[in-house]
Amino acid sequence: MHLSGKNISVVGMGKSGLATASFLVTRGAQVLLTDARPEHSLPEVIAGLNPAIELQFDNSAPGKNADLIVLSPGVPVDAPFLDEFRERGIEIIGEIELAFRFNKTPIIAITGSNGKSTVTTLVGNILRADGRTVHVGGNLGTPFIELIEKGTAEFIVLEISSFQLETVTTFKPYVAGILNITPDHLDRHKTSANYHAMKERIATQQSESDYFVANLDAPETVKLSCGKRSQKLFFGAQHEGGDGAYLRNGEIILKFQGREEVICKHQEIAFPLRLLVENALAAIALTAPLNISVSVLADALCNFNGLEHRMEWVRTFNGIDFINDSKATNVGATCKSLLAIEKPIVLMLGGRDKQGDFSAMLPLLKQKVRHLVLFGEARGIIRNFLNGSPASEEADSLEDALKIAVSHAKAGDTVLLAPACASQDMFKNYEERGSLFKTLVNNL
Repeated sequence: MHLSGKNISVVGMGKSGLATASFLVTRGAQVLLTDARPEHSLPEVIAGLNPAIELQFDNSAPGKNADLIVLSPGVPVDAPFLDEFRERGIEIIGEIELAFRFNKTPIIAITGSNGKSTVTTLVGNILRADGRTVHVGGNLGTPFIELIEKGTAEFIVLEISSFQLETVTTFKPYVAGILNITPDHLDRHKTSANYHAMKERIATQQSESDYFVANLDAPETVKLSCGKRSQKLFFGAQHEGGDGAYLRNGEIILKFQGREEVICKHQEIAFPLRLLVENALAAIALTAPLNISVSVLADALCNFNGLEHRMEWVRTFNGIDFINDSKATNVGATCKSLLAIEKPIVLMLGGRDKQGDFSAMLPLLKQKVRHLVLFGEARGIIRNFLNGSPASEEADSLEDALKIAVSHAKAGDTVLLAPACASQDMFKNYEERGSLFKTLVNNL
């Protein structure tokens, strides 16, 4: 892809936008980096940027002379300020698509509503344990555009969000996986059909020599595998099919190319993966084409430390377990967390609504939750969905929510922060929310 001398507008001064602008300017492009936020709110963002990058604040619109527009994931591809450029035939892509056009390394790409970060990290761990050189990033950590600058690797492992998939056209991973699809980001994608279509884009360019991994316990992902040219692999904790990874009689099984092997027992794997075993199964299926030994796979599963803010055990106090699952930012993620815990639960729920269907939680709430504490902007919305069952109380802050939760918890219970909502009503991100929860718990 020829960049020298081209006028390229990069929209959005987030992590991927900054990385993209730096990448482009070092290749001779004339780069305009824009953002709707005022300059005074971005001092740390713009510090140290290449001075050749032209900056535009208070206005996300690309430059009128743009030959190419690169959108950050937070900017919808159908934003009205892009209409005139679409009408003129100016190409609009995202950082993932741009990076792919310069990439020469096989890609393992992972998307889904829940579990992406855990599976992406675990796949990277498996490859490193097998002695492979690997770069891990995408929506998790380092932008793809930076990874291709890091030097030679045998594989690149990417977490890919639906926002990033909006702007891909030629992106083609060697192994692509859709872990699950539950309603999420409908405030942006509008309908479930649109959201499903975005996820499917991870595999639309694959060929017969590539692999597509789907979840047999999530029929919507299996449906998206139909009609693809790629070879199919599956995983499932409840259902078993062709080649892939499965939980059978308490053992994790790998089936691939006519052989079947027991990786290890379910109870032997690390605590976070025992709770959410489908993440372990997904990672095994995603690495199946790479012929990794059983011993390496087993060690990786047994020694996985989990991710901060994802089913993270904080402490046991007065016989009560406290678990930080702040990364559960949609209803589907919270449901998975509830299913994973066998003890009675006092659940802390709330934040900024993403147009989730909270009624889908009702059977689990009635079955698993002793008491419910609602907080944040969405508390009134959730209360209306619940219609008085199960019993709930409301709090004005996370601190108050924890106090209420502790007052209702008994020895043998679990206090679970799994908000099913975004965090931006009260916090910068889910990490800040989870960190405060852990601080408050450790100060009990």
